[in-house]
Amino acid sequence: MSRKYENKIYDQLKNYRRIAEEVKKIIKKIDPEAKIYVFGSVVRGKFTGASDIDILVITYKIDKKYDIMVNVYREIDAPIELHIVTQEMYERWYKKFINEKELVNI
Repeated sequence: MSRKYENKIYDQLKNYRRIAEEVKKIIKKIDPEAKIYVFGSVVRGKFTGASDIDILVITYKIDKKYDIMVNVYREIDAPIELHIVTQEMYERWYKKFINEKELVNI
């Protein structure tokens, strides 16, 4: 990896809220009711060059999951990972592994 690329990635991870806001704008065009959070190493401040920005999207329009993914990944040039789930899926699975104190509402 070039130093320039590493610096770009580090800057994006450090400024994850700015990236998440861009993601939010795209998602809200598809599902205005979606709830969007960031979690993981960037929130804890323990990211590395191999980290990404974990974005949790809770939606009742799960049938729009692939529309959301395609639009976000097409528009955003940053190391992100989308986790698109229903409220029930969040309660049943993600809530077991994500400390609610580490969920940043976007």
